[in-house]
Amino acid sequence: MPIAWYYYEAGDFTASGKFRSAVMSNVRFYLISGLLLVAFLIYIAVSENMTGSSLLGFAICLSNTWGLTLYVLLLGYGLVEVPRSFWYESTLQKSLEYCYYKAATTHDLMERADDDLVSTQLLVERLSNTVSSGYQYRRELRTIEERFQVLENVELKMDGNLSDFSETTLYEELKENKEPNLELLKKLNQHCRGTVRKYFRLRDTLDDTAERGAWLQTLVARQSQPMASICSQGLSGFFDGVQLRWMLKWKELAYKITAVFLACVSVVLIWGQLTIHANFLSPFAVMYRAAQTSDANAQVVTTLPLTYLCSCAFFSMFRLQLFDYYQMDSKNRTANVSLLFNGSYLLRIFAPIGANFLVLVGAENTAFQRVRAFKNTPKNEKNKKKKKKNINVENQDVVPFFGSAFNTYLPTLISIFSICTLFNVYGRILRFLGIENFTYWTTNDPDRLAEGKAQVDAFSARVKDADHDGAADRFL
Repeated sequence: MPIAWYYYEAGDFTASGKFRSAVMSNVRFYLISGLLLVAFLIYIAVSENMTGSSLLGFAICLSNTWGLTLYVLLLGYGLVEVPRSFWYESTLQKSLEYCYYKAATTHDLMERADDDLVSTQLLVERLSNTVSSGYQYRRELRTIEERFQVLENVELKMDGNLSDFSETTLYEELKENKEPNLELLKKLNQHCRGTVRKYFRLRDTLDDTAERGAWLQTLVARQSQPMASICSQGLSGFFDGVQLRWMLKWKELAYKITAVFLACVSVVLIWGQLTIHANFLSPFAVMYRAAQTSDANAQVVTTLPLTYLCSCAFFSMFRLQLFDYYQMDSKNRTANVSLLFNGSYLLRIFAPIGANFLVLVGAENTAFQRVRAFKNTPKNEKNKKKKKKNINVENQDVVPFFGSAFNTYLPTLISIFSICTLFNVYGRILRFLGIENFTYWTTNDPDRLAEGKAQVDAFSARVKDADHDGAADRFL
């Protein structure tokens, strides 16, 4: 996976070149990381007088701590945001406001991507016209030019004067070099590929958002009308009528009931994390002990809360956005690097989720406990060989702070992150820093919503014009 990650990021022009760049990038990364880790482990071993097996146990504990920390951050957000999303998405008016906000934000980002495309295209055209006929890398430059063929039928509205790309070091280096070397062309190729993909992703996202906004506008306008009158206005079939009744009558009640139920489950899970040192106070631990008489009951009692824990953590991972580097999109628009990033980090939290859940419900004699059972030093050589042959994990408590107690009690921090999410602490910090964000429970910027409404109305007008032109063509 790390090789594929860097492979799709590389700007090389051949598959072998991309593979070579991916390998070299991984070697550099893991060499530096490995040296730092070895130095840290040597320091810990010397300062704590640790044996080799104790050091191995600490390394495993450290790896689990990283995954558990990520799990705590994701779950603290998801346990609040999942039920809250159901609650606010049940209201058509709030959903419409979110569409307006998203349409305005996406349109601004698309204009910036438009500007970057124009400035990049002008730069590539200038390079193509100024390089000599004997330029060594003309084939690579032609490959970069071909990336802009997808823009032949696209009307770019910006002029490139406000481009973010024009302020980068790469842009200045390319302007100064009439015949850039291969490394510069690789960087330019990587930038062109990302910019073109970003523009089309934002354009399609804007169209989808505007389409949903137009649909919600229609529903909000019909919300006060009698259902019989609405259903008599030319619906094409039974399923259209069911969908309309769902959106106008049933969805709000169903979503709010679901939100209340999930909120109660979240509260119980947070309470279980807070009482993890005394899990007899946890409802899920009590249910698990009561279900021990039947394997089927035990499966049901453990599957439901574990599924919800995973869903909340995964929901946060899919909602996370890291600038242009990581962002999950629908309809096959997610970049390969984002998919690999998502997959690698989800894999890192599977084991911590399982370990935390076993402690949460008070499960005993599981694989995790059997592994940790090898913590006492054997008294004779035969036991030493047997221990080495099976699992070489020693007591993690020999290390201050990062011992097993830390891994057990770290999830109690979930309550802190959940409270921060509940009271929108992150949003308040962003607004204090001047970064705009949408909230369902407060009044959003009316100018911003008006910009989004204009985008939705423009989309509706384009659709009506297209339908009118199609009808005229059929008539002619």
